[in-house]
Amino acid sequence: MTARFSSVTAYIQDAFLISFVFLFIDAGARFPLVLIWLGLAMATALTAAAVSWRKPYNPTPVLIAAGLVMALALLAGVTAGTFIVLTIISLYRLHARFSELEDKNSGESFFLIMFLVIFTISLVLSIFNPLGSSQLLLFPTAAAAIIFYTVSRLFYRYLNARKEGAKLWQAIAASTGIIAIASSAAFLFHILADEIRHLAGSVLGGILTIVLWPFAGVLNWLVNFINGLSTEEEMLDNLSNMEEQAEQPEDLPYSGGLEFDYTILAGIGIVLAVIIGILLIRKIKPDVANQKEESVAEISRFSEIAEKLEEPEPARGYNLVNIHEIRKAFREFEQKALIAEKGRLEHETVREWANREALPFTESFFKTYDKVRYSNGLIENREASPFVEELEKINENFFRENV
Repeated sequence: MTARFSSVTAYIQDAFLISFVFLFIDAGARFPLVLIWLGLAMATALTAAAVSWRKPYNPTPVLIAAGLVMALALLAGVTAGTFIVLTIISLYRLHARFSELEDKNSGESFFLIMFLVIFTISLVLSIFNPLGSSQLLLFPTAAAAIIFYTVSRLFYRYLNARKEGAKLWQAIAASTGIIAIASSAAFLFHILADEIRHLAGSVLGGILTIVLWPFAGVLNWLVNFINGLSTEEEMLDNLSNMEEQAEQPEDLPYSGGLEFDYTILAGIGIVLAVIIGILLIRKIKPDVANQKEESVAEISRFSEIAEKLEEPEPARGYNLVNIHEIRKAFREFEQKALIAEKGRLEHETVREWANREALPFTESFFKTYDKVRYSNGLIENREASPFVEELEKINENFFRENV
């Protein structure tokens, strides 16, 4: 339950980060695009959680349900192109969050750092180029993101601490208290902003007076010297000209928001997508090359005797291991757990099973498990070996005692 809740909240946090981009886009819909996106993202997260609650994540029904929810954007008046973009972004982040369990403290600092960076950039852009609903909804969106993050993390802590006696009212009281304190501080600052600014100016002026006091004589001499360079008639003429200019202020032309060609933004996005794709392809290719080189090295380096000695553990003698072998080892581990009457329940995830039976799996084990479960092909030996070793160690210490 906690793992699925964490995936849902992580997806909504991604939606809030993406929403700052939609602040500057006017889709011509009935409502601001940022509100449409956030509302549909919330509905998508709840729908995906309901479809996959207490069962393993299956991408097909979850993504189909999420796509149907995003289709509601058409009822809000967005164009078909905007609907396609929103759906692609939503399904991409939903699958990324639900396919890999987000648990413990993962993503906390990342969200806060990304929020500060993106909010600062959005604030600067809204000042110099107020497009879309950026000026009206920037601060409400930021406040909603922080409130959701605070409440979701506190509720997640409560879910983890229920076994230790934590109460729901404690989580609600903590969330309400934190939000109330922050809101009160912001309200007081808003009321006292002018007074604080005047006080800061007075304090700074007093400091400058004290610092420049030793130079008062020099400054007075400099002012008298400059005044002595012109006659009294010229000074009076200059003063009269300054007064006339002050009485006739110039009308400064209004400078509205700069026009922005969104085709340029689309072109930049396509170029970046191509570059990222090329980098990913280049990152994958060396693994295949290493596999071929290692197979040649293994044949030329070891004798038949050495190969026979390493035969009981073939997965640990190579840089790349077939994922099917790792799955087979995990299934055997689950069978041994059933024999020892410590098997995994049908609705349980591996992390929840480990918490219930107090199995000391490490975080790296769960990451490798997600990769083995949702991937095909080969996996590096530096990930496979610790995974198998943990299975063997836990089987030796927890299951064989009860056989």
